[in-house]
Amino acid sequence: MNHIKNRIIDAAEKRFSQYGFRRVTMDDIASDLGISKKTLYLHFKSKEDIAWAVKERMHKDIGRLLQKAKKEIPDPIERFKKIIAEVTSRVSIIGSTFMTDIKKDIPDLWRECESFREKEIYKYIGGILEEGVRKGKIRKDIDTKIAVMAYLGAIKMIIQPDILMENQFSIEDAFDNILKIFLEGIQK
Repeated sequence: MNHIKNRIIDAAEKRFSQYGFRRVTMDDIASDLGISKKTLYLHFKSKEDIAWAVKERMHKDIGRLLQKAKKEIPDPIERFKKIIAEVTSRVSIIGSTFMTDIKKDIPDLWRECESFREKEIYKYIGGILEEGVRKGKIRKDIDTKIAVMAYLGAIKMIIQPDILMENQFSIEDAFDNILKIFLEGIQK
């Protein structure tokens, strides 16, 4: 991807994270970059196109994080914690206002995000849990498929823009609590 396109995606992501999707205009993005709107339209035909590019890059970043963690962290529990922290911080950059807007305004893009979460993350976490069972780090009496579904089900239920805003949870708080419950349980 060329340099100007990357700069556009950077500027748009920054704007989207601050103001959401709806309140950002192509003028805002062009102005932030000190380029004309005409130049902006040479690279992206619409604000929606830019939102898709932001999502694509985020998914590539997360894919790289997952591969890097696989190579660098041998302990499955530590790797699980690390990827949850990394993915959380990468996702929280974009912010819940942007996610709320996307869910309403670009449902196809929202579905792609959900699908990525379910396919890529499901497969990856499932692999970590199975490895954890093999290495004696995770109880053998737990069905790893159910564990992954339970974990992702909690994330899917709670990491919803409206739920986060309604309950005043940050994305980080939600992920941290889900992880703590998942790894340590709720019993004292």
